[in-house]
Amino acid sequence: MASAAQPNQPDPEPRRLTDAEKALCSRARELEPVLSYGWQGFRNFEEGRTEILVEGDNGADARPILILTEEISYADREMVVRGAQMVRALVAGGRYLKWANEQLRAEIRSLKGQPDPKAKKPFSHAQNCAIQCAKPDFKHWLHEIHGADISDQIRVDNHVRSMLQIGSRAELDHDPEAARRWLDLYGSFKRRAR
Repeated sequence: MASAAQPNQPDPEPRRLTDAEKALCSRARELEPVLSYGWQGFRNFEEGRTEILVEGDNGADARPILILTEEISYADREMVVRGAQMVRALVAGGRYLKWANEQLRAEIRSLKGQPDPKAKKPFSHAQNCAIQCAKPDFKHWLHEIHGADISDQIRVDNHVRSMLQIGSRAELDHDPEAARRWLDLYGSFKRRAR
């Protein structure tokens, strides 16, 4: 028989959840949105038993969803009677703790000067160049202003690399002069597009 928790005792050191406990937590999160708002217990004196009904159900049509025997302990009765509310509270508590943990991690990253890994990163110069080279309006501009052969993507890419004096677009992220040439070229395109 399991020993009951002693009141006024310090909480034991937390441990990691077992796989079975993780599965139960996952199941609780799935069921929580569709649980009845709450349950309530009534003593049926005619039958000599405690009945659990969905909270708010009453009248002649109300039917118990659970019948408790007299042998049930007070703690087990409370757990059964308030089960839906407890699941809802525990799931909400877990969500809050997850949010609070994320806030603390973000604060630690900020204090260390580390970037937020979830933050949307701006396009690198190489990425922006690749995106622009694939766009029809940029290709059309290259053809009209710089005489580029835009009959296929390889020719467009080769023409832009030649104009930027680079062997690979990756250089745009490592060579400040190459990045400046790209920004000048892209700026010229943007001004012309206005």
